[in-house]
Amino acid sequence: MTRFHTDTFTRILATLAAAPLLLSSCSTTYWSQNADDEVYDIIESREVSLFGSPSSFDITTPHSNTDPDEIQAVRILSGRRTKNTRHINLSEAIALSIQNSRDYQSQKENLYLAGIELTRARHDFAPTVNNLSTGVSRDDSWTDGDHTDSQLSIPTRAGFDQMLKSGGSIAIDLAQNIFRFYLGDTVAPSTTFLAARLNQPLLRGRGAIATENLTQSERDVAYAIRSFSRFQKRHALDIAGDYFDILEQKDKVRNEYSNYRNLITFTQRATELARDRLPKIQVDQARQDELSARNRYINAIDSYRSLVDSFKLELGLPLGGELTLDDSVLDALTASGLTAVPLAETNAIDIAVANRLDLLNEVDRFEDAQRKVTVAADSFKPGLNLFADLSMQTRQGRDYSNFNPESYHSAIGLELDIPTDNLDARNTFRRAQISFQRQLRNLALAIDQIHFDVRSGLRGLELARQSHLIQQNALRLANQRVEAVNLLLETDRAETRDLLEARSDQLSAKNSLTSALIDYHLTRLEFLYDLGIFNPQQPEFWVKNPKIPSPVRNIIDQNPVSSTETRDPSLITPEDLFNESTQETLP
Repeated sequence: MTRFHTDTFTRILATLAAAPLLLSSCSTTYWSQNADDEVYDIIESREVSLFGSPSSFDITTPHSNTDPDEIQAVRILSGRRTKNTRHINLSEAIALSIQNSRDYQSQKENLYLAGIELTRARHDFAPTVNNLSTGVSRDDSWTDGDHTDSQLSIPTRAGFDQMLKSGGSIAIDLAQNIFRFYLGDTVAPSTTFLAARLNQPLLRGRGAIATENLTQSERDVAYAIRSFSRFQKRHALDIAGDYFDILEQKDKVRNEYSNYRNLITFTQRATELARDRLPKIQVDQARQDELSARNRYINAIDSYRSLVDSFKLELGLPLGGELTLDDSVLDALTASGLTAVPLAETNAIDIAVANRLDLLNEVDRFEDAQRKVTVAADSFKPGLNLFADLSMQTRQGRDYSNFNPESYHSAIGLELDIPTDNLDARNTFRRAQISFQRQLRNLALAIDQIHFDVRSGLRGLELARQSHLIQQNALRLANQRVEAVNLLLETDRAETRDLLEARSDQLSAKNSLTSALIDYHLTRLEFLYDLGIFNPQQPEFWVKNPKIPSPVRNIIDQNPVSSTETRDPSLITPEDLFNESTQETLP
């Protein structure tokens, strides 16, 4: 029998007690980076398979590498009170939103979490070591005068598991008193030294049934990538829309100010004429319109500032700073006119069906629902498992120095499990069938929604084109009217009210023309988004279309309608609209 001094035992015990601390001393940064590397690899490989190229995805933020305990609320508060001044264009606005937007970051994190769920599902089919347990104890103590010795015992257990994609599993379990073996105490009581078991289902739970969770997790990542890609385009479109709204309001502020200054001049002129030519009531009318114009101008300024503050929130910028937007985008829209979208309805629907990522997700979910019916039906099968066991064990003490590998126990056979209570399986199967029917309806609805979006988009484009055309003519007529009334006033053939009304209509026409131009281009971009081909990474996407395949006809008629025409040939008649016969019917 081997004996150790108590001090020796104490040192060994202290060393073993410190082992868990050493094992857990790996930095948490290592584990975060380890998770990031695996998730980013998953997302990159799936993006390549879905889109042909990766997107350099990551969820890093300025605080990602900072210890949470070091981040103080006062620093966040002071940082949001920054008073920087920024002047940005539309491309910079989109880039800022990607960098700072809270919603954008949350969407990226949702994609990351889908990836991290897949790492768990993959890990289930990776070899794992578990149930590792080690203890330290003293036994068989004895005393010889003032000298006390003890026998040291370190029983150890370790397990190894491997789930197979065929549905089977391999398990190996080790049990040993390692310290006694290495210190020469070769005889020790033991039961099972080594146990191994192989289990393989032959009916219920075999093959694809066993990997269902892994299959679904893989597909969930694909769904998340498609959803995030569509969100990115939606996000860029929303930023562009809000940017255009601010530019429209800026143009309105300028128009209101110009109108206000003109009315000041006219009021001064009317005051001079009132000495001998104009009635005082006409001067009062001019002053009243001047005050109304001043009020509209002040309200326009307030609306502009509110839009800018809202835009800062959307971009994730501190509200305390100043933000101005480059007007060149509006100049480009004005110069380009109405960019045509050369598509007929049938062509557009075909393009949308082929490119809408949300529809692709619905198709895949339909396939998931089909597969889950099969998975649920598997529960009705009896369980028939092939198993093989191998164990090295003894009922008496084992001599480690005289290990006999031929002393083992083995078994092989079949396990049969005939289910007698199928209530849970029945309910699960019916739920799967109902889920399939629901997904079938969802897929039909998704296809109908695409038809609706395309038809609505085409109608919206035509409506926006007609509106822009009308406002062009309205502004031209308003300008002519102002000039004519000014000439009539010079000869006392018109009143002050005539000019005030003409200028009001002119102001309204200017604002409406800008609004119609912006509405058309936003409708065009929305239509491209509904087709699934909107590309915010394309230079000057706000005035240019992406490559559109197989145009059938150009729905945009670029020829303006003459102001002298009595009937717009592009207008549909009520009879054609309602599909009514123009023939008179007898009573």
